[in-house]
Amino acid sequence: MNELDSWLSPVSRITNPDTSREAESWINQNGSRQTHAQAVLCIVREMPGLTTGEIGEMSTFGQMETRKRLSDLKNANMIRQGKPRVWTPSGRNQSTWWPVVEETQGRLLKI
Repeated sequence: MNELDSWLSPVSRITNPDTSREAESWINQNGSRQTHAQAVLCIVREMPGLTTGEIGEMSTFGQMETRKRLSDLKNANMIRQGKPRVWTPSGRNQSTWWPVVEETQGRLLKI
């Protein structure tokens, strides 16, 4: 079982239009939600501390999709938000993202 298989809980609200639920169903069924989340998770684990924009650039599927997958991963307690810093192209602060380190990993890494 993939580590992301358990977090595919619904994210569209009951108040969202039917199209939101249809889109969510489609990305869950075709695997793109999980595939994109896995790509984002790999980026965060390999280069902790990147901003949302930087991760979006690296993912190749852009900031909007990246934000959604970051939210999924945060809700699944796989990543956490860090202190914001300026993302150069916009000149605005954005959250940085860090992998969640389990207690055992922290002892091994001496964090």
